[in-house]
Amino acid sequence: MNTNKFAIPNANLSGLFTGQVIRNRFELCIFQVMISVLLLTAFTGMACALELPTAETLEHQYGLHRQAISIAEPHLSTKDRPVFVRYTGLPMNDLLTQWFGDSWSSPDNEIVFFARDGYHSAISTSKLKTYSAYLTFGRDDGAAFVIDNSEENQKHIFLDPYYLVWDNRSAPDLLRQGSYGWPYQITRIELHRITDDKFLLPPNATKDEAQGFGEAKEYCLTCHRIKDFGGEKYPEDLVQASCRWTDIELKAWIDNPYQVRTGTAMPPLNKMLAANERRGVIERIVRYLNAMKKGNPNICANGSK
Repeated sequence: MNTNKFAIPNANLSGLFTGQVIRNRFELCIFQVMISVLLLTAFTGMACALELPTAETLEHQYGLHRQAISIAEPHLSTKDRPVFVRYTGLPMNDLLTQWFGDSWSSPDNEIVFFARDGYHSAISTSKLKTYSAYLTFGRDDGAAFVIDNSEENQKHIFLDPYYLVWDNRSAPDLLRQGSYGWPYQITRIELHRITDDKFLLPPNATKDEAQGFGEAKEYCLTCHRIKDFGGEKYPEDLVQASCRWTDIELKAWIDNPYQVRTGTAMPPLNKMLAANERRGVIERIVRYLNAMKKGNPNICANGSK
């Protein structure tokens, strides 16, 4: 087993350093990631990223075979009525091992999925090791690779090139997470150190504030950003944006944005959670944002009520 903190990817090693020509852009990308990983053994604060090629390239490159996976589709299901859909894809963990070696699964790491529309989903390696995830690229029944996302008031969304799905049929914890951690339109994947996010914690963060950051990262920073970290769907810094709201207003917005602004694309916080758990998450997110404002008194200078 490779003992480096970040293992050198084992894809296409033969020939790359013996004068053979790199045959396509994906091999060039793998080569660049290899160089990045080598540098990571000497420097910190860096990440390894891959632009994803076609599914056919992935299958041919690694000899992987596409699989059909049946899941309770979180964008279509409710607590009481699961809707099952069969997708076609490749095992996510097999791909990660091909790209980053066995060390991708270190608890110090997370995998970040970047979508074409600016969505950003950071998924812990512990979740990836506990549950089975698949990088899908089509419907097994040949139906259109699209979805309706009612929580964001969007219909007929094209999922290509890739959609990350989870085998959640016998996993209550996954069902409770709803559609969080199910990014679609994935174009790029990054291996990221969790400790690189420390700059997003307020000074002398309390336990609740630190937990609130983790929950903000899971539920908010998929679309929003703080200090240039997070999604790119809405460019304004989330802490600065929160300056326009009182705590009561912000909690109401996170809880049920449709009641505040009709037709908004902002989804309510995960409705699959129990009511008291959901209230606690909202409370801690607001507490975290307040702590970030307190740590930077000038952040609200450009905000307006």
